[in-house]
Amino acid sequence: MKKMAIYILCFVMCVWTVAASASVTIAVITPKAGVHARQGEEIFTGVQHAVDGINAAGGLLKQKVKILPIDDQCSNNIAISTAQMLTLSKQQNPVLVIGPYCQNAFADVTDTYSRAGMLQIIPTAISVALKNVKHKGLIKMLGYSSQQAKDFFAYYNKHLAGEKVALIHNPDDKESLAIAEAIRDEFQTHGKSILLQNYTYDDEGNDGKVKYDVLAAKIVAQGNKIAFVTGTEKNIRKMARYLKSERASFMIFTDRYTASEKYFDYLGDDADGTYFMSLNGQINEPDLAEEMVQLRLSGFEPEGLALYGYSAVKIWEQLVKKAGSFDYAKVSKKINNNKIETTLGSYYFSGGEPKQSEKYIVQRYHNGTLEKID
Repeated sequence: MKKMAIYILCFVMCVWTVAASASVTIAVITPKAGVHARQGEEIFTGVQHAVDGINAAGGLLKQKVKILPIDDQCSNNIAISTAQMLTLSKQQNPVLVIGPYCQNAFADVTDTYSRAGMLQIIPTAISVALKNVKHKGLIKMLGYSSQQAKDFFAYYNKHLAGEKVALIHNPDDKESLAIAEAIRDEFQTHGKSILLQNYTYDDEGNDGKVKYDVLAAKIVAQGNKIAFVTGTEKNIRKMARYLKSERASFMIFTDRYTASEKYFDYLGDDADGTYFMSLNGQINEPDLAEEMVQLRLSGFEPEGLALYGYSAVKIWEQLVKKAGSFDYAKVSKKINNNKIETTLGSYYFSGGEPKQSEKYIVQRYHNGTLEKID
């Protein structure tokens, strides 16, 4: 409780010290430590670059844009208190909230921002369980994480049908659990549940320590040649290493962003042959090439989720320009049925959701590069 009080006090002081003259503020809520710190850093980097570009061009509607970074620590309590403190601040009310990354008390948090008249953009895919949470100023930029399961199954059914798949997840990690549930639903929907075997890191744990070697041996012995590995960054890379140790040809699929760059450093040559589920916007499609070149020439090399943090700001920038105002009601009216162009392509929103969740593609890591696999 004492730690929470100190956090809130520091947060308030931080807000009060932000200059408010001829400027508007956007709050970026991402984890700065813990298992999701890497993803949080990537999103913030993208937001920062987009804001720098706006300010270098003279600002937005002649006002400079300031960033208020907030670490909600992926905690329900801090996420709620953060939302409350932001809405109570009289000196510097953000006109936009980007995040949170973690789906902490999602319904309560989004309701708080909506009632306070703060636009909110979620720059990552969220659980389909939150489909009914809607507000006029809430944008679920990429749609739902269940799309990853659909696209994984489509690839599996086309190229690997009939093979057993080990689905490995961490029940204590909400993101891991949501993806695992979506994959199970997809196999069940297509009548192929018998080919999917479920494992958790608790299966062979002892005193809180995961026995990755024992779990890997069990997975291989039970006839699996393929695994979809979810969990924390550490879970994924350690599980992959032991599966590869058991069988060098073992096919590993995982989420590109959770695995992060540490995956390649940790596995070294053993990373070769890993299959990653990546958001389609990461690929340099021909119609996106020109803007991507311009970004790189400006010194910005989008890594991981950085492109999505960048695009969240660009979506907001276009909405504000269309509305000719930062006013919540006016900007919210421009969300639906308007074409919005970003580095990721054209967006059309209905009820704050994209007409279709952002698709995932399969990339195979080979000889130091990621190759798109059809």
